[in-house]
Amino acid sequence: MTNGKNKIEAVFSKRNIDEDCDTIARLLSPYRKMVRESLSQNNYAEAVTVLIEVLESLTYHFVEDEHYNYFDDMYSPDYVCQDMMEAIISSIKNGDFPAAELQRLKDGMEKLKHTEAYEDYGVPNALNVWEKFENRF
Repeated sequence: MTNGKNKIEAVFSKRNIDEDCDTIARLLSPYRKMVRESLSQNNYAEAVTVLIEVLESLTYHFVEDEHYNYFDDMYSPDYVCQDMMEAIISSIKNGDFPAAELQRLKDGMEKLKHTEAYEDYGVPNALNVWEKFENRF
């Protein structure tokens, strides 16, 4: 596990679970900023790595820590992840995205589609956003 992945895992600590998982969403916000900055600096590898690592942790902890018991209508971390995905999709649409990183993103998303969180709960919605984009792409 990379140091970055360890820090992401710490965000999902059980002590951070609250109503709508707002604390987790707030703690994920710097990763959203990191993805946007990486994209603006053409550091696509870092942007893809951060997105995949955040989504992997989210899908695992959503089920393992039963996040579905902490919200009714709004799972706040989902919105942060969706923003990251939309930033990456925007960069892909601009035509600047390297083929190798696009393939790594596709592979990571494909793996995540088969998680219990996505198959049973539709979480993270960022995967749904990706699938809609990919079907048009």
